[in-house]
Amino acid sequence: MSPTDNVQTKASVHSGTHVEIHAATSRKQPRSSSRDSSPFSPVVRRWKSRESGVEGLRIIAMVMIVAYHSCWNGTAEHSVALGSSAFDLFALSLNPLGKTGVAIFFLITAWYLCEREAPTFRSSLRKACYLELEVLTYNLILFLEYHGIIPSAQLTVDDIVGSLFPISSNTLWYATAYILFLLVYPFITAALRAIGPGMHARLALLLFAMWGIGYGLTRYATWEFPTYSFVYFVYLYILLSYYRWYLREISSSMAWLMVAAGCLIFAIHIGSCIIAFRFTGNHSYLNNEHLFLTEEGKLPVLLVAFGLVSLAVRCHRHITGVNAAASAMFGVYVLHENVLMRDLLWTETFPLREMRTWHASIAVLIAVILGIVVFGAIIDILRQLLFAMTIDKYYSAWFDVAYRKLSDCRLSRWLHMALQPVKGFHIARDKERHE
Repeated sequence: MSPTDNVQTKASVHSGTHVEIHAATSRKQPRSSSRDSSPFSPVVRRWKSRESGVEGLRIIAMVMIVAYHSCWNGTAEHSVALGSSAFDLFALSLNPLGKTGVAIFFLITAWYLCEREAPTFRSSLRKACYLELEVLTYNLILFLEYHGIIPSAQLTVDDIVGSLFPISSNTLWYATAYILFLLVYPFITAALRAIGPGMHARLALLLFAMWGIGYGLTRYATWEFPTYSFVYFVYLYILLSYYRWYLREISSSMAWLMVAAGCLIFAIHIGSCIIAFRFTGNHSYLNNEHLFLTEEGKLPVLLVAFGLVSLAVRCHRHITGVNAAASAMFGVYVLHENVLMRDLLWTETFPLREMRTWHASIAVLIAVILGIVVFGAIIDILRQLLFAMTIDKYYSAWFDVAYRKLSDCRLSRWLHMALQPVKGFHIARDKERHE
């Protein structure tokens, strides 16, 4: 059987993040019953139609991300010396969760993006603009709220720019990287399909050799790995798309084996750093320089993330409550990682230096992590319902009008004519062959 015979053809009705589903379903649909007359009907239908296995994993990934931020934002702010108590060891064990959660969060989206045969730039731009609108709405509200809570606060230029321009300033790196990935995603997909399975396999193997092995298992060989960059997402998409398009689905036992192998590498790696700290007293063994296998794109991170995603997509149950909570997870990220609220949260409200001395500090920290996720989910669900009554009704029409005007403007037409190729592809290809 040829590789192309194994192309995955699952339906994409459940695809994408909540941003994508918002954009895809924002067009007006005929109302066939009184039940559909509610402005909240599209939101409820999205909740009901999602795959709860994948959505449940999305919730777990966000809990992992918040857990990582809870400790390491506090550590950076207060210079807490980890490794001397049960609480410190618990905080240290949370280090792999953040990067693994980010990989899971993106791989869930990429899993369904791979199913689209010919995505268009227009559809990707629509989703990117909707995501920008959502992030900007949160940041403006939080900026005003922060000024109301602390009216005497002296805001720096970076704080103001980060609040008003969160995507371009990269204050929310995941949102920025994901938007940039959306913009290049149609072109990358077209290119990968055009080169075919053979070249795609060589590209995936080359990148995995450099970044999955060379960078993924070593401390000093970075191979220019794109940390905090949309290129990281492009790398993951190249690997995942080859698996989705041309390879057979791995078994459940293999997926569990990948998760177990990644967790074992984490345990050995962190344990060795703790032992080195115990014998030497050198706290540098507990910083990110020595805990290098817990960073973005490292091999154990990808093993755990890919294994869990491949397990989650096998569950085809539909639980509305789980799906509704999962649809709000991006809002949780935007809320707790806001440039102003992040400092207020971990400097004033839950300072790690003081929390580590509290009674039952580990239980308190777990409660704080879960509380942030629950509170953020409630806020974002309310935001979704508010958008359903207002923005979602008109967003698609507004976008289409703006896109059409920009496409038909004089500058756009001039660029289109100026960028027309003057030589055919076959001419350039023949010349390249002779050289």
